[in-house]
Amino acid sequence: MKKQIITDYRTSPEAVSELNRLGYEVVLTKPLPGLYREIQGHTDIQLHAFNGKVFCAPEVYGYYRDILREVEVICGAANLSMKYPYDIAYNVCRIGGYAICRKRFTDEAIISEYEAAGRKILNTRQGYAKCSICVVNNESAITADEGVYRLLRENGIHVLKIRQGYIRLYDMQGFIGGASGLLEKNILAFNGDIKTHPDCDRITDFCRSCGVEVVSLAKGELQDIGSIMRTDI
Repeated sequence: MKKQIITDYRTSPEAVSELNRLGYEVVLTKPLPGLYREIQGHTDIQLHAFNGKVFCAPEVYGYYRDILREVEVICGAANLSMKYPYDIAYNVCRIGGYAICRKRFTDEAIISEYEAAGRKILNTRQGYAKCSICVVNNESAITADEGVYRLLRENGIHVLKIRQGYIRLYDMQGFIGGASGLLEKNILAFNGDIKTHPDCDRITDFCRSCGVEVVSLAKGELQDIGSIMRTDI
């Protein structure tokens, strides 16, 4: 049985086809019209996976409960709405022993799960934590956000700081985390061609030094689709 990958319902046919070719079953998100267009289908806005569980917004709970296998789907308490920061309840980045999020606005079920597991919660002013952080492995990450960069370094995470921009989110600037996702513990996928980013060589060299291979899922510039999510890694 193929492993499931969750990605935005608007992910390009080319990227979906490449994920299929690599051996994954692609689960497309359900759009949330109550959110603004750019993020209404983003996986990292609707869901958070940790500890064999997927926490999701009540609006999409039934959809993911019926379609996701081998994980327990938990209905969160926080509904999502158009106005920031009421759209970031599930936008949590898990790396090593840490959960990075804007704690005050994160769904309480997620916080409780991390605390019960003995994980440390790193509070960040950047509410789009998962969008902003490309997780390379349990000790390493990539970000363009200065505040996130400092926070991760202060807590012993090996971080590559790249320049802002060069990632498209419709008419807005996207994030490196939102344009990527781990397919396996040693394979990091990018939505688009990583060679279009001016820091391509630094990114690929950094990943290689961490024992992680970089793959590009499509041609053209990188596009933020709200992360490519494996629920079990």
